[in-house]
This record gives sequence, C-alpha cells and structure tokens, in this order.
Amino acid sequence: MVRVAVLGAGFMGGVHSKAYATLPDADIAVIYSPSPDRGQPLAEELGVPWSDNLDAILADPGVDAVDICLPTPQHRPVTEAAIAAGKHVLLEKPIAMTLADAQALVTLADDSDRTVMMAHVLRFWPEYVEIARQAHAGDLGRLRSGFASRRQPFPAWSKLFSRSDLTGGAVIDMMIHDFDALNWVFGTPVAVTARGEQNERSGGGFDQVQVLIDYPNGTSALVDGGMTMPESYPFSSRLEVLGEDAAVEYTFRAGGRSVEMGSGVNELVLYPNAGDPAILELAQADPYANECAAFLDAIRTGSSPDRATPHDGLVALATALAARQSLEQGGERVEVQL
Repeated sequence: MVRVAVLGAGFMGGVHSKAYATLPDADIAVIYSPSPDRGQPLAEELGVPWSDNLDAILADPGVDAVDICLPTPQHRPVTEAAIAAGKHVLLEKPIAMTLADAQALVTLADDSDRTVMMAHVLRFWPEYVEIARQAHAGDLGRLRSGFASRRQPFPAWSKLFSRSDLTGGAVIDMMIHDFDALNWVFGTPVAVTARGEQNERSGGGFDQVQVLIDYPNGTSALVDGGMTMPESYPFSSRLEVLGEDAAVEYTFRAGGRSVEMGSGVNELVLYPNAGDPAILELAQADPYANECAAFLDAIRTGSSPDRATPHDGLVALATALAARQSLEQGGERVEVQL
C-alpha cells in the first residue's frame, strides 16, 4: 500500500484523488489545500483527512508520495521540498513555467533515488497509447505527418484561467497535451511556427492558436486548438497520424452541451491503403487511474517510469515555449531550445 498526499483540491486534484480512490494499492493519506472551501468538501466526499499545512505533510513519515496538482509556478519549489523530504512525486503538467525551472527539476529527478513522474495523461489514454504503439511498431509505414486539435469554451469556472501569467494560456497549459502526444509519436521537435489570437479573458494569453511543428527527417505536425469556442461547444480533441501505409485517427467529444446534443464521440479508426477502414475497439479504462497506477507501480518496483518522464515534460514545455515565442514574434519560425 502506497500512502499518497494529493496536493491541491482544484479540478485536477479532484480528478487524481478520485482516481486513487479506485486503486486497491493506494491510500490517500491526506488532501492538501490552503482553501478549506475546496479541500474539506473533497476530503469529506472521499472520507480522507484534509490539511492546510504543507510542511507537516512533507514531514510526515507516513506519507510515501505526493501528487502535485498545484498552480504551475509552485511546481519547482514544492517538488524540491518533497524530494528533500524523501517523497516520491507525481507532477501535474506542465512541468514548470520556464525552461530553467524545468531543467532544474529534470536534474533533480535524475540525481534522486525517488520516483519522479509527469502527469501527462495522454500517454495513458488507451487510444493515444494505441496510436503511439502503431507508429513505433511500423504498422503505419514511414510516418509522413500528424494533426492534433483540442478545443473548448473558456473555462470560466476557475479563476486561475483569468491569469495567463500563472497558467501560460492555452498554448502552454492546454495544448501542451498535444505537443507531448505528437512528440511521443514523432520524436524530439526541431522548430515551430505559430499564429494565433490573444484573449482578454485570460489577461492576454494566447488562447486560440495554430502551431506547425517540424520534426527530424522532414516530417511535420499541425496543432490547432484553444479555449475561446462558443459556450455551447463541447470539449473536443483529435489526433491523426499519417503514414505511407495507413492513417489512424482518434476523435473525442464530450462535455459542454454534448449531453443535450446526444451521446459524445470516442472513436479510433484505421484507414489502410489496402482494404477498408476499421473502427478499432479498445478496452476502456480511466486514463487518470492508469496514470496513477503506473506511478504506484514504479514506486513499488523501484524502476524508472517507462513514459511521462520529467524529460518528456521538459521537451513538451520547450515546444510550448517555442510556440509562444513564435506567436509573440508574429509567426516567425523558432527553434525548440533543449
């Protein structure tokens, strides 16, 4: 049994806490939140303690690991404190707000005997896992290009998103999911070119963006997304990978008004050059529970995570920061700095 302290009781803190509650080898030791209005209801719902004393949690020898779901500017100092206290760490994306902080965390993780893993959930999402498997196994043939999208209305339910200085706006906080997924498939990016719009509701963040990513060997991928869709628009995402022998496409739509519109969409389709398209039926499992279970397994076995490593988080952030720089420079091509 691994005793985990969930640090943060916002949206992701709630998602992670409820994921641990489904895992038989996890015990939620405590939920931390400086806000009793958030922390206490979540703790009561799950029947676990709540605390607003982070120092006491980190000093508690009964806490084996922490799951950090705090605002991104807090990621580096809290991770450093947790590792210094001997805790294993699952860190919500993005890894940090700056490359310097991200690199410091990668170095810290490399030098530590604790398990440190990123919560890049698409690496545990069944359909994204299958697309990456097909790409890496050569089932699609030589990879030619990729496309990803992620769109939703502005998340006004959280005051945090009105502060792009704390979140990075959609290009960093939201689209980093797709940057990481494409990097997983295509490798380390070389450069990006981006165009988009700033959003007054987030304090000027780039919240509607198109990003062209150049990868080695002449391949490229396009990412389109943001959080300025109409209020009635359902949360939607898509990933398409084109190879010489086949293309594979995953479409997801849920949330927003999707219940009123009818059932959502969760469909993975393979389009081969030879033969008919095929809908691929995968065993469904909560990707957040998959993610948390992988973290616990790495702790128990003492092994390094096989995906969603701190270095993966660094590369995803470097991609996002290069995109933001390109946006700020009016769409100039910007090399990804690693």
